[in-house]
Amino acid sequence: MKITTRLFLYISALILLTSVGLGYISVRDERSHLMAEARMMARTLARTLAATFKYYHMEEQQKRLGEIIHAVMPHDVDINSLLLNIYDRRGRLVQIAYEHGLNREELRRDRDPALFLRGGREEIMRQGGHEYLSVIVPIVNSGGDLQGAVEILFSLESIDETLTGIIRKFVVFDLLTAALLGVLLYLVNRWSITLPIARLQDASKKLGRGDLGLRLARSGVRELDDLIEEFNRMARNLEKQNRHREKLFAEKIDLERGLRHRDKLASIGQLASGLAHEIGTPLNVISGRAEHLLRKTDKDSPNAENLKIIIRQADRITRTMRQMLAFSRKSTAEFSAVDLVAIAHDAFSLCGLKQRKDHPPIELSLDFAVERLLADEDGLRQLFVNLMLNSFQAMPGGGAIRIRSEARGEKDDEIILTYEDTGPGIPDELCDRIFDPFFTTKEVGKGTGLGLFMVANIVQEHQGRIRLDCSYDQGARFFIVLPRNPVSAGLEESGQKNG
Repeated sequence: MKITTRLFLYISALILLTSVGLGYISVRDERSHLMAEARMMARTLARTLAATFKYYHMEEQQKRLGEIIHAVMPHDVDINSLLLNIYDRRGRLVQIAYEHGLNREELRRDRDPALFLRGGREEIMRQGGHEYLSVIVPIVNSGGDLQGAVEILFSLESIDETLTGIIRKFVVFDLLTAALLGVLLYLVNRWSITLPIARLQDASKKLGRGDLGLRLARSGVRELDDLIEEFNRMARNLEKQNRHREKLFAEKIDLERGLRHRDKLASIGQLASGLAHEIGTPLNVISGRAEHLLRKTDKDSPNAENLKIIIRQADRITRTMRQMLAFSRKSTAEFSAVDLVAIAHDAFSLCGLKQRKDHPPIELSLDFAVERLLADEDGLRQLFVNLMLNSFQAMPGGGAIRIRSEARGEKDDEIILTYEDTGPGIPDELCDRIFDPFFTTKEVGKGTGLGLFMVANIVQEHQGRIRLDCSYDQGARFFIVLPRNPVSAGLEESGQKNG
């Protein structure tokens, strides 16, 4: 059953019971009032006629008495139908009567004279399914002798009709009240209950489909507003939990990716160590034999140049194997206070030696708000060298390298290095792979794919992190976050893990 129907039945029943009670009281009071008026009129008429009739003899003045009765009785009385009976001293009905809308023969009968001696009588008579008010007043002469009596009979049908009309009005009132109440309840229920509940139901469905940002406005009904506020609080909690779950999921993915990456690095380290030992010995033999032959060969001999090529390529293989060994057996970093400006200039000078003189120059711009920090000087120099080598190779037509530093954190305990160049940048599809070992976009023989991988490892040794800004469209930009005191940071992390 709908709430509107339920409210309508409850309130209608309450109104009906109240109306029945009020109607009963009203009808009873109205009946008492009408009966009091009828009695008052009957008494007045009876006493007036009794006072008039005492000066006349009933048997001798019948004709004159009829005239007096017609003169005394009002002809415009329309409250009730009435009948006037006149009795002599023996209680016999005198043939003088007055009728006003009432003419019933069974009401015209002789009376017991004893009724006259007791000072009259009032009673309710029932005759043929009708009720009548009977008022009898004795006629006494000036000497106190009983001459007869006057009886006034009022029909109570008009009173019943009046009460029936009142009851009919109450019924019509109840019906109209129920109809208006039904319309009012429908409108109030629709505006204040049905529509807010429908919105709440629709919002619940949307929330179940994943629209966690949905919020409902207040309806103006206090109870529903409390429910809407609870719904909004639930939606906020679900949204907060969903964001927390997504964050945990992202952290889990990053952790799994890091574990896979470390497993891959471990495998590469083992492979590099094995390859270095397996290739190192024959490579030393090849390089030593080539140098021996080069010493015995004339400088102008065509074979001398071929032997130099063999030696250079062997040295190149040796350097590559040394880098691989450096990754598989990294030496312990030594942290000390270093000068960022000096390290950046040293790295730029080393890279500039490999630039051809006929190429346009590359400029270095430094803006260091923080110039000194605690770091491994060799590792930090190697970091700048690897980044700058990539920039030099990406800008054969010249360009600029900009490096900035600034402090961050509540206690300025972190240093942010921003490295930028004006080269072509790194495509978006390669952003997630640039720090992988042996990944390179250079031609075969021009790169090993270990430069940025080594940069990432150096940053990790300093308990920092590095990120490529893929949204930068004016070249390549790297953000490097380093702790100001990596030694204490490492101790704190170790203590937290041990704890």
